[in-house]
Amino acid sequence: MEKLRIIVGGFIGLYPTGGATWDYLQYPLGLKMLGHDVYYIEDTGQYPIFQKNEAWDDATSCIEYLKSIMDRFGMKDKWAYRDVATGKCFGMTEENVIQVCESADVFFNISYSTCPRDEYMRIPNRFLIDSDPMFTQIQYLLQENSGSGTSQSWTTRQMVESHTHLFSFGENIGSVDCKIPLLNYDWLPTRQPVVLDLWKSDGETRSFGFTSIMNWSGRKKLVFENEEWGQKDVEFEKFKEMPNHLKEVDFEVVINRPLNKESLFNLSEFETLGWKVLDPHAVVPNASDYRTFIFNSVAEFGIAKETYVKSNSGWFSCRSACYLAAGKPVVAQETKWSKYIPSGNGLIAFSDVESAVDAVRIVNANLAYHSDKAKEIAHEYFDSNIVLIKMLEHLN
Repeated sequence: MEKLRIIVGGFIGLYPTGGATWDYLQYPLGLKMLGHDVYYIEDTGQYPIFQKNEAWDDATSCIEYLKSIMDRFGMKDKWAYRDVATGKCFGMTEENVIQVCESADVFFNISYSTCPRDEYMRIPNRFLIDSDPMFTQIQYLLQENSGSGTSQSWTTRQMVESHTHLFSFGENIGSVDCKIPLLNYDWLPTRQPVVLDLWKSDGETRSFGFTSIMNWSGRKKLVFENEEWGQKDVEFEKFKEMPNHLKEVDFEVVINRPLNKESLFNLSEFETLGWKVLDPHAVVPNASDYRTFIFNSVAEFGIAKETYVKSNSGWFSCRSACYLAAGKPVVAQETKWSKYIPSGNGLIAFSDVESAVDAVRIVNANLAYHSDKAKEIAHEYFDSNIVLIKMLEHLN
């Protein structure tokens, strides 16, 4: 394939956390490895929301974090942060950003992160990656029915229609057993690209057991067609007794807990049930610590959001893909992903407590075997070379 000029937009600076960094970073790095001329431009139109001890409109920490990541991974002069509070552009100058856009061939807008400015919309190939399937489509329809937009100045429909190619992490989208509305668009299935060289072991020690990393949402459920569609906390409730079924296994979970009372998170209940709840700010505050935590885990026990499960979306976790690449077996809740990625060796699907207990026991009984198989799955299904080349094959 000829060398392309590609712009990637994401949330690395706005959400300066370990998990979010890897979710978005592996796109520009993977495209760069393929030989393309790649730029990362963060232009969310949002104010920073994860910073402490700073003014609500001060993006200094976001910018510093993004700069450190870009410098570390070889993109020192190829990034920009367009700050909505000050109107300033950091990293590349505003003039440079406009020039890059004028000559760009492809624009990757991951997770609806980027404002649909004219300079992006003039790029001939505009890829929208929907990493939140079913939530997106419900919001689209709710906005249409209410006649209102979002907190930004555009609606989900306007965002969708402004792109030439629509990709979805809901790999089962369009299948008869999938409840995701197509909205009269052609959705192309995709999954998280993983830069495998960055997930090679460097002498980890297994200081953790079966682990996971998650947000405990305080958001209310969406109501669509007289049915509620919830977050991960709803599904976690079904499996909270897991430690009592498997006394021989350590279950540890990193939970980002909201402060609002509506979140209904009960730390003492979790600990009484046998979970060790870890503080994300202490364990996975940045990309390096996030990677180290995964390497120091025995395996992952992964719960999905209720909406992903109920819709039969086929969604598969970006985080789980990284566990697999690190050679860590994954026991993951079924969303119909097993129709597209094999379950049974290194990666096992579960749908209820009984199948979850069985899967953990199978993995725990033969860790070396399942670790090897986990790497094989990562290489076959999540290698950034494979995932990104497949996406670029759809170029006009």
